Amino acid sequence: MSFYSRLTGSTPLAWKNLVSRPRRTLVAVGGVGFAVFLVFMELGFLNALLDSTVLLIDRLQADLFLVSPAKFALVVPERFPRERLWQAKACGVSVHPLYMESAYSVLRRPGARGYPIRVVAASLDDRVIELPDELLVRLGEPWTAIYDEASKPHYGFPRAGGPPEATMELNSRAIRLCGRFRLCTDFATDGTLFMSSENFFRYFSGRIPAAQDRSRWIDIGLLRLPPGASAVQVQQCLQRTLPADVTVLTKPQLRARERMFWIKNTPIGYIFVIGTIIGMVVGTVVCYQVVYAEVDDHIREYATLLAIGYSQKYLVSVILWQSFYLAILGFVPAAVLAAIAYAWLQRGTGLLLRMPVWLLLLVGVLALLMCFASGLIAIRRLRKADPASLF
Repeated sequence: MSFYSRLTGSTPLAWKNLVSRPRRTLVAVGGVGFAVFLVFMELGFLNALLDSTVLLIDRLQADLFLVSPAKFALVVPERFPRERLWQAKACGVSVHPLYMESAYSVLRRPGARGYPIRVVAASLDDRVIELPDELLVRLGEPWTAIYDEASKPHYGFPRAGGPPEATMELNSRAIRLCGRFRLCTDFATDGTLFMSSENFFRYFSGRIPAAQDRSRWIDIGLLRLPPGASAVQVQQCLQRTLPADVTVLTKPQLRARERMFWIKNTPIGYIFVIGTIIGMVVGTVVCYQVVYAEVDDHIREYATLLAIGYSQKYLVSVILWQSFYLAILGFVPAAVLAAIAYAWLQRGTGLLLRMPVWLLLLVGVLALLMCFASGLIAIRRLRKADPASLF
């Protein structure tokens, strides 16, 4: 009998060992499923952390970006002089200033407490974010803004499905919310307003001590390339032309820098990675205990198989197939529960909690590795399967 025949022939025995004790198997599947669910949640939150922080960058209509060298993340309020944008035109790009404020912006409903909120602004003619024409017309009116419908509920924005209009106060001045758009929250921002640059100056000029004339300081410079231009060549031209108080980045570079900041420079990324490792350790221990108990309960049967001519490889394949079944039986319900939890948490938090195909495949591979590792550890028990002990 070939090794392949022995291997495939071991699957019925592996399945029979599991179903012979359904209560223990259900406990094992529950333990493995809980560990896989924990891995799903930790990796889902880590993925949401990275995707949510760069979604604004993805939505900005630009090819290159000018930022201050000290602005190592979007949440950092470091700016550069507006003159750098005009100097950048020498390299043939169109320039569009973007203004952001979160440290000095407080939004509140009349008679309620206020909450910090991120405010993003630009010239409406620049179309830095793709918006319907009707919203752009409303934003052209004084003292208006639109809000991110994924913002946290404590702001009291009108609910989806109803009229989007509302009147609130931004920095103790009345503001009329005239529409909504879709972005997301992240681990530093609970909500976002978007307005025209003219309205932005009405609320923030003279409020920030470091820049009395707010219009002279740019948070992010958006640069668009002419048709057929090379982003790398234009970037090199800008680096030669502009002073050292600005940095020129492509969109992939800005995204990568933002993601790297949250992974390496904040404890949040480490927490989710460690949580994933803990989930795998828990699942490995649970699966090991079950497989080891199954081997111990059937040790005489394994000794009998050895006595009638079956090899150690055959017995090892039985144990590994049991581990495979436990991984599959634990993965399927965990994936379903994780998808439900993602949808519920996304509605409640506004984070981009999604389950792409690569995440399913990654967690599936981790579940298999977890259960196979436990099976390999439990194989040590086979050393006691001595045929001589039967007589």
